[in-house]
This record gives sequence, C-alpha cells and structure tokens, in this order.
Amino acid sequence: YHIGVQSVPPDEVYLAKDWAEPYGLDAEVTQFSSGGEMLKAFLAGRIDTANGGSARLVTLAAKQPDSFYIIATQQYGGDRYGLMVAKDSPIKGIEELKGKKIGAVTGSGTFNTFRVFLQKHGLTPDDFQIVNMKVEDLRAAVQQGIVDAAVAWEPHVSIAETMGVAKRILSMEGVNESPNFILVRRDFADENPEIVTKFMASLIDTAELVKQDPEKAGQLAAETISERGVQVDPKALELSFTRIHLDREVTDDLIAELIPIAESMLKAGKIDHVPDFKSLVNRTFYEDAIKIAGKNG
Repeated sequence: YHIGVQSVPPDEVYLAKDWAEPYGLDAEVTQFSSGGEMLKAFLAGRIDTANGGSARLVTLAAKQPDSFYIIATQQYGGDRYGLMVAKDSPIKGIEELKGKKIGAVTGSGTFNTFRVFLQKHGLTPDDFQIVNMKVEDLRAAVQQGIVDAAVAWEPHVSIAETMGVAKRILSMEGVNESPNFILVRRDFADENPEIVTKFMASLIDTAELVKQDPEKAGQLAAETISERGVQVDPKALELSFTRIHLDREVTDDLIAELIPIAESMLKAGKIDHVPDFKSLVNRTFYEDAIKIAGKNG
C-alpha cells in the first residue's frame, strides 16, 4: 500500500513509526515537498493515497471526479495559520501594517484564508506590499526586517516563536477551517476495502496520540524532521499541535468549505463547474476503522 505524505506536523508523526504494522498492513510511505507533487504522483497511480485541500482538491474534483474518494480529514482549523512579526516589533494588529511589507506564499491555502480575513476587516491585499516568498524563508525575513510581518502555516510560526525571533500577533481562527482531506484512488479502494480500512485505523491512532499527548507527538515529529538534517525544538511542534485539529471524520460542514473556493475558481475561469463534493465522500472506511482502531496503544 503506497501512502503519500507532506512535510506538515501530522504527516511527520505518521512518518515517525510504522503505524500500519499493528494492522498487518505492509505500507510504503513517501514524503513529497509539496501538495502539487504529491497529487501528480497520485494521478499517475504511483501512490494509492494522498492528502490535499482547497484549490488543488477543487481542480481534481472538477476534472477527474471518478478517480478518487475523500475518506478522512488530514488537518483543519484556522488557528494553524498565523501572522507573525519580529519579537521586538511594536506592531500589534493588522491596521498598523497598512502600506507595509508582508511576506507570504501567495499560492497557498494560508494566503487564501488571509485574503478572507482581510475582507472581513474591510481590507484587501492591495492595502499592503505583499512579498511572495518560500515558506522556509519567512522567519529569517521577519527576523532581519526584510518584511514587517509574515503570514505562515504551522509549524513555521511555532518554530519562529519557540526560537525567540518572532511573535504571533493574530491567527486565522474562526475565519475558516481550511480543511485538508485524505484521498484514496477509487479503483484501488473498490478492490481493496480492507486495506483502506486498516490504513484509516492507523490514521485514527495518530490523531488520538496528537490529541491525548501533544508533547509525545512533538517529540516524534521532531525526531522525523531531524533525520532530514534539520534540528527543530520538540516544544515548537508540541505548540503547533495545539493549533491543529485532527479529528479524522469528514463532516458536511468541512466539505461545505470547498464550495466558496470552487465558486471563486469558477469565476476566475479555472474550472467549468462547481463539483458535487458530497458525492466524492466515502465514509465506509472511517465507520469500519473506528471498530478496529487503537492497536497502536
């Protein structure tokens, strides 16, 4: 069973040990540097499961709805997106940043959520100087004063705070949930329902650990990241886990979050119709997995 993951905190925990093994599942996990790369591999059939949200998932649903099911949530919650400034900056709110430089990854779900946040406050990105950067460069840009603030996703904000170089002045909590979902190839799932159910049980176990023991989850994630030669304080990851929701169940409310994204993409001519997202959800695997989950103790 070929599983695709990204370099986000819940996926780092999944990489930390063989969560599938207690279910007798032989899983090969591949980490991708971006959601776009992972979905390419998914469509090419190189991996059986992937995760994705917002614009990429909407495009996939509009163009190839028969190719996959949505079976679980990977992570959600606006609190995992934050606006940070340098530790000694006097800036306390968004109004004070008007006309100033804000670093961001402009194609990201984080920036889309930030755009909605600005609308709710009667502002637009044009009220600021938005500087498009790689997420890994934002912390240093804030620290060195290249930008006055930066909007980023977890764990980047928690890492900057824990290092003592930045402070979070606001989060996107309550703006939207911006869910990421777990996807499985439809042909594979139809032929191998028991394999997908076992994988789902391993996902439920990961989520339980994060909820029950964020400190342990932070340590596991830090260990995984350090294997790639990057040292991260486990405390930073523990903090980031308190800002991420990891309930695996796909609810109608979370699916409904995709509709406004699809409507804006339709207006922009990126898709030719708003997909019927509910028809892509298959809850069977979650319902069956709940009965067998817990083998990772």
